[in-house]
Amino acid sequence: MESNTDDLSSTLYRTVTADGPDSIRLIHLLPGALTDELRCTLAGADLSASPHYEALSYVWGQPVFDATIICNGDVPFKITSSLHRALVRLRAVDGPRVLWVDQICINQASKPDRNAQVARMTRIYGQCQSAIVWLGDVPPKLQVTFIEFIQTLSGALTRQHRDGLILGDNDVSALQLSQMDAAQRRRYGLPGWQDPRWKMLLYIYASFWMRRTWIVQEVALPRRVDVLIGPVLMDWESLSSLLFYVESLKVLGLNFGSLSSWKAFMALGVRRMRTQKGHLNPLSELLFEHRRGKATDARDRIFVLMGLAAEREEMPPADYAASVTSIFTDTTVDMFRREGNLDVLGLVGSVRPDRPEDLPSWVPDYGSPQGPHPITKRGTLYSSKNPQVSAKFAASGARRLSFGTDGHTLVIPAVFIGEIRELAGCRAGQRADDVDVQHGVILLILAYAFQALQDQIEAMNTFLSWEKLARRAVGRSPTYKPTGESTQDAFFMAYFEGQVGRITDEIRGVCTSARIELTVWRILTLGGGCTWLPAAIPLALVPGFVAWISRPIYNLLGYPSVSTLESYAEMMRDAIDRRLCTTTNGLIGLAPPNSVPGDRVALLQGGRVPVVLRQGVDGYRLVGEAYVHGAMYGELMDTQKMTLIQIK
Repeated sequence: MESNTDDLSSTLYRTVTADGPDSIRLIHLLPGALTDELRCTLAGADLSASPHYEALSYVWGQPVFDATIICNGDVPFKITSSLHRALVRLRAVDGPRVLWVDQICINQASKPDRNAQVARMTRIYGQCQSAIVWLGDVPPKLQVTFIEFIQTLSGALTRQHRDGLILGDNDVSALQLSQMDAAQRRRYGLPGWQDPRWKMLLYIYASFWMRRTWIVQEVALPRRVDVLIGPVLMDWESLSSLLFYVESLKVLGLNFGSLSSWKAFMALGVRRMRTQKGHLNPLSELLFEHRRGKATDARDRIFVLMGLAAEREEMPPADYAASVTSIFTDTTVDMFRREGNLDVLGLVGSVRPDRPEDLPSWVPDYGSPQGPHPITKRGTLYSSKNPQVSAKFAASGARRLSFGTDGHTLVIPAVFIGEIRELAGCRAGQRADDVDVQHGVILLILAYAFQALQDQIEAMNTFLSWEKLARRAVGRSPTYKPTGESTQDAFFMAYFEGQVGRITDEIRGVCTSARIELTVWRILTLGGGCTWLPAAIPLALVPGFVAWISRPIYNLLGYPSVSTLESYAEMMRDAIDRRLCTTTNGLIGLAPPNSVPGDRVALLQGGRVPVVLRQGVDGYRLVGEAYVHGAMYGELMDTQKMTLIQIK
């Protein structure tokens, strides 16, 4: 169904205006039972008068307006079914509840009204008595069990605190569930991993709400945040403690920590803590940290975060009349100038089908959550347990950023250091865990299991192709000339994207252990890998089983421990989003997924990492950033070879 463009709705907004510099609208949600018709009164308010209200944070869902709320006595106002469910749950039985709800309080059909109200969002969420987060509903037949299980987990956390079995300030259990004996589980009231109640927690961990871009300011700014999931209401701090505790239990079969929604939740908690303490970060940092968030309107990826940025007072207001291309381009140039570096180019990723055709190649598509992790900001996407400080990279040396723009063209000094000769494969890209938990927990678990197998298959196929390329390169030259180390060690450094200082015997042991699984996969697939899932899925189970039964032998032979193997594997996991490559002059590195032989590797003045460029008839196109071993600290930055280039 269409949104509210009819005469009645238009009359409603003309009657309840919000034209003043501090003007907003609020709804007074009228009382009623769960089955009663939704009714409200829309009224104006002035932020300068410090009105009392709560601000709702929720998921719009599909832009299908198939539910109704009656406004101001007789105006049928169309809303999404997601909002309808939230308001039904929030409605009091004994009196009105004053709320700010974007879908109703902003005239979504009016660009001027959207511009004005979005510009006030920082104040709207900053001044509310509390924000109410609606994570979604729990099936009626599970609601009582869900309430009781949350109470059980809260009690277990409290008792473990008393027993001194909680580590640090993040409510991390000193014991995983599998390490507790029967007596300990009884003391803490925790069921075994087979208990189906654990799976109910996916209604929290896998909520679509955690993947929205707008939630960043909706959680960071309010003084108090309450979270409603089905019938359970908790304040933000209590929910965070509980979720960290449960994740640390490592319940077998439920890898909560691997979910993108959980990773986003952790980043959100850090952002709230910093904001409440008055610590604001530059817009570029916010874009990196919350890159995986989603927004229906690509421009909102910028508009949402502007209100939290350190430079927010100097930034222009949100303008929905401006095109995506102009907003993204202007924002990028502004960050170049403010920060004096090219770090934001790390957000240039894979080209999505709906990328604006006129968006310059050097301007990140901020509307896309896809693409490789940025090398310049290693670890800020909360995808690594071993975050590294990207400032150690200085591929262009100490030279300051110098650039110019001519329309959509970036004019910048560059030094070319190589041309891509060979490329191995890479993972298909970040796979979003987008199954809606509201469709059922079992379906969600099956989808996650299938995605995990796909990831494993892609990883083994990728490493198999990497191994073939490395063998060819080692055969051509056993010594890596740029650094003097062995070519094999240079490849190992590329596998870790330079996150390790040097290749040690421990790291060689890790790579040897990984080769055992890879050897099994090579034998099973006759050396060519396998991408046909009906055949690949059963085959993929074999290498993992072989690795599992071989672990005692690894320990006897002195190979690294399982925990060591896992920590290094985590460091390598993101690397396979790029393609292992060699250049015509013998360099080794990792290139963007879209790279092809003949692309050129360059150092841009002011850039921390190398980039891959593709030459066209009218200039170059930026493919993305790269890791090149032996070129990350200015070793190949020869100013005598610098030339001014144009990137379109």
